[in-house]
Amino acid sequence: MTLPVENTSGAARNAAADPIEELRRRSSDALTRLHHGIDTLVLTDFPDYENIGDSVIALGQAEFWRRAGIEVEATYSWRTIAPRVYRSRTPVAIQGGGNFGGLYPQHSEHRYRLAERLRPETVLIQEPQSVHFATDADRDEFARRMAPRPGLRLAVRDTASLAAVEDVVDDVHLAPDSVHMLGRLDAAPPTRDVVRLLRRDDESALAPGTSRTAVDWPAMTFADRLAQRLRRTLVEGAVTRTMNRSTHRWFADAATRLATGIALLAPGETVITDRLHAMLVALQIGRRVIAIDNANGKLTSYARTWLDDLALPLEFAPDLPAAEAKV
Repeated sequence: MTLPVENTSGAARNAAADPIEELRRRSSDALTRLHHGIDTLVLTDFPDYENIGDSVIALGQAEFWRRAGIEVEATYSWRTIAPRVYRSRTPVAIQGGGNFGGLYPQHSEHRYRLAERLRPETVLIQEPQSVHFATDADRDEFARRMAPRPGLRLAVRDTASLAAVEDVVDDVHLAPDSVHMLGRLDAAPPTRDVVRLLRRDDESALAPGTSRTAVDWPAMTFADRLAQRLRRTLVEGAVTRTMNRSTHRWFADAATRLATGIALLAPGETVITDRLHAMLVALQIGRRVIAIDNANGKLTSYARTWLDDLALPLEFAPDLPAAEAKV
């Protein structure tokens, strides 16, 4: 098991001076240990969907690989992964973010298939990830299908996730979310007091209907999906959803999603949110954040692990009325 290196006095001074840069340093240090000996990799499970947070993670991973001189040989979504990936001698990385544990079955199955089918001698890296086992059966499936994998390097984003897997996985790394590799992000000046971005999915802990007056990461409409399919068919020649794309095109889409997310958050001097990456991106564009935890405690667990010792404009509230009272 690999734990973060303790802050030196110089690092502590840097944290006080610029907490955003300190988080980038912590992320870089942890990712350096996770990728030791790696100079080329294949990325799988690229987030080809509208969740902006997962695209931000992908961009942070890419920034680390660029700085570390690691070449991305090819990039695949879970739909487009080619059979030849399972025969790869090049290390294979799985996109970070989301959860192990049954909340997103198609992505869990992608990870388990890689663990079971990839050459035994090929390194498999799970980029920084949360772990929340929905049931005992989900925990057992992870222990049976993923944990015994030879050459598995598993990165988890918080101490609660570490506690969930450290007794079954040999090579576990506690690592901050890769979004911190992006450092400070440019944004337009705020134009109003508050922006509320609240999730509308099963990870929300808010009462039904609470988020009606708030925004969330935008969902793609039918027209959006049709335009995307036509563009990929006519411009890229990807005539089916299972045909893969170039790494450049995947990451261009991620950059567009990040720009959309920044545009949603930037108008507020304060951001109220229950999304982890809305919280982190808002801090990285210089906004005050009032956070409400999600259903599995992801935000508070992350903050306890990485943010509590830093001078960030971040507060937590138990619910939306309490958050509003802090504005």
